Amino acid sequence: MKTYLFLGDTHGDLVFVEGAAHFARQHAAEVIQVGDWGFVWPGGTQLKQLSKILTDMGVTMRFIDGNHDEHPRLRSYISTCAATLIAPNVIYQPRGSVHEDEDSTRFLFMGGAPSIDRASRVVGRSWWPEETIADADFAIARDAKGPIHVLVTHDAPAFPPGFSPKGSPGYRLDQERSLTLINTLVEIHRPQLHVHGHWHRRYERLHACGTTIVGLDCNLVKPKVTDLAMLLWTRAQ
Repeated sequence: MKTYLFLGDTHGDLVFVEGAAHFARQHAAEVIQVGDWGFVWPGGTQLKQLSKILTDMGVTMRFIDGNHDEHPRLRSYISTCAATLIAPNVIYQPRGSVHEDEDSTRFLFMGGAPSIDRASRVVGRSWWPEETIADADFAIARDAKGPIHVLVTHDAPAFPPGFSPKGSPGYRLDQERSLTLINTLVEIHRPQLHVHGHWHRRYERLHACGTTIVGLDCNLVKPKVTDLAMLLWTRAQ
């Protein structure tokens, strides 16, 4: 069976990704990144650098969008809800897309989440309203044909340990909706594994439906490449 390295929020950090790519190469793993990817950003040139790091190491990265990503530009790369190669060894998985790997492992991807700091960001430069999960995106994911072995999302299905509602009333409503949508996907598809980012908290728990939920830390963790921000996984037969 194939090995996968799930990677937490990268926020455009090339050093963090290079360390993770070294680790992935050691284990012959494909990297699956869980949003707040950050290598497509206004005025940035990091996508080309990221692609070179990955190709030089022979590592492939699949990623989803988070809340802090340039959504209009990412969407300009795709024409259908399917995996899209946007640079050598860099694959974007749009919201609701399904990927079946050569080992028959089937992944369902759902990016997006609300930003608690959106009031301090600039529309079109550091924040985009497309960050939240649209009803149409959710419907595509909800209706995805099974089996789904792994659900990869940016947001969680419930508040991670140590978190509780906070922020403005508008943000709280958006956050509760986002958690509910992700939890619904878990309940509908009942994957073996659900991996998410967004909250920058490493934890693991068992969902009531039997799915293992894993939240990952991000590039800000010290030291940068640890099991707090990564999960090495191979599907059990």
